[in-house]
Formats: sequence, C-alpha cells, structure tokens
Amino acid sequence: MPSPCLLIGANGQLGSQLLKDLPGHVIGITRADLDLATTDRSSIGAGLGKLLERHQPQLIVNAAAYTAVDRAQSEPELADQVNAWFPGLIGDMAQGVKALHFSTDYVFDGNLKRPYTEADDTSPLNVYGMSKRKGELAILAAHPDATVLRCSWVVGASGQNFARTILRLACEKESLRVVDDQFGVPTPTPFIAAQVNRWFESTSPSGLYHLVPSGETSWYRYALWILERAASHPMWQSQLCLSSAALIGIGADQYPTLAKRPANSRLDTSKWRKLTGQGQLDDWTEALAPVLKAMLDAGPTLGAKSPRV
Repeated sequence: MPSPCLLIGANGQLGSQLLKDLPGHVIGITRADLDLATTDRSSIGAGLGKLLERHQPQLIVNAAAYTAVDRAQSEPELADQVNAWFPGLIGDMAQGVKALHFSTDYVFDGNLKRPYTEADDTSPLNVYGMSKRKGELAILAAHPDATVLRCSWVVGASGQNFARTILRLACEKESLRVVDDQFGVPTPTPFIAAQVNRWFESTSPSGLYHLVPSGETSWYRYALWILERAASHPMWQSQLCLSSAALIGIGADQYPTLAKRPANSRLDTSKWRKLTGQGQLDDWTEALAPVLKAMLDAGPTLGAKSPRV
C-alpha cells in the first residue's frame, strides 16, 4: 500500500475499520482535524492543504460522508458540501497522489430488474444519492488517478447502522414492521477493508467499481437474520421483547420516509472481481457473521430492558 496514507473520516463507521485494517503508515483524520460541516469552505481548503503539506501522503482515502439519508432532504447544502464538493476538492488539491473515494448504491433509482453495473445510467431518488453522484463525478473528473468504490448497506461493529438499530428495537418492541420489497446487499466494513487491500495488490488501478458481497436480501429478511441470531445468543435471550413471528414484512408504501429509497440496490461486481482475480466474493451472511457476533458479544446496551425474573 502506498505510504503514508491520509485517511479522512477516520472516526466514522467505515473509517475506523480502515484505520484498523489497512497496512503501512495510516494517518487518521477526524472532524477535529478537518471539519467538513463548517460553512467556511475556504477554511476546509486551507485545512486540507496543510494536511497534505505536513504529511506528504502517497494515498488519500476519503471515508468521510454525510449519510443521514432522510435528514439530507432538509439539509441539501450540507450534504452537497460533504458528499460532492469535498471529493472534488480532494481531486483538485491532491494531484500526483492516489485517491480512493467511497460512494453508494443510492445513485440508482432501483427500477432495473437486475444488478446494476458501472455502465448503467444513474438517476438518484433523493438528495443524499444526488450528492454522492456529484461527488463521484467531481473526483473522477478532477483526478486522473482516483478510484471510486460503490458499496451498499454498509455495516460495522461500531457506529450506527441497520443491524444495530434492529438489535435496539428488538429489546424495546414486541412487534416490528420492516420493508420487504427493497432489495440489496449488506456490506460489512471488514469485508470492504479486506477488498481494499486486494486493490492495493492489483496495482491500485483507477476508475469506478462496485464492491459488495455475493447474494441479496430485503430489509425484512436482513432483520430476521439478525433477530434469529440474537435469539440464540446467551447475552440477549433474556433481553429480547421481539420474536421472529412478530417481525412483519411490509411494502415500502406502508412505511413512508422523507427520502425515497430504490427498490433494487443490487450491484454487479463482475468488474471488481475481474480486476482482483476473484471468481466469487463471500456471501453477505458469511461476511457479516463475525461483525454481528462482535455486536452480540458486546451485550445489549441502548434500549435493553431489565432481565426477566
């Protein structure tokens, strides 16, 4: 791996995993070092310039992102600044330095009946997806040696994510409705980190790639998978209010959200697998099992009720 590596967003769900798993000299940059939410864009540019000058990195990994999908509908300027303008700034200021940026399945509208390839047209349904698409275009246009990896339904043992939310709600609610007609692939952060290391071994070529595990699921089936494993874990059995039978699959039209989500978030990884010499990527359940185990082994926290007596 090119070293030193400047990892922006090092305290986020993905960034903290990359900081742990990437080899070589990785310099973690957090919001305390570079505040991407400030309204003074000139200060962000000056801050990035100082970091580049001080550390002289050979690689920049941008794991920073505005990921509050629904809140982005009312904060489009902030989502655009973090997800679109800042990647373009990296592209402009980091010439001669390799750059890796992460994007999302939400750049698509979900109308296709097959997994999306990198060549398919994008048509985001919400502000978050629009900002991420603009970020892809900005960094790829500005930087000839940039790589963009699109992932879906990212989940790590730390940070806020769907799996953690389901575990919390399972300790609070006796019934729960979860959308069963939106399909995608949970992508664990250790899986992403391991695949990024393969990218380094493949001479780190530039361009746009899709990176998710094999298989597919719906939000409902994903939640059911989580709940079944929690129910068999000794630290959770006495804490759960929710049974598998009380988990109800519903249509997206029965669960309105501020931001519309794509019905199909499946991503075709053929291009990535060819690049890295892999015939098949791990199934999402195999890739996610150790991450969920780490969450379960930590025990119930938020939302857990008192043990039954």
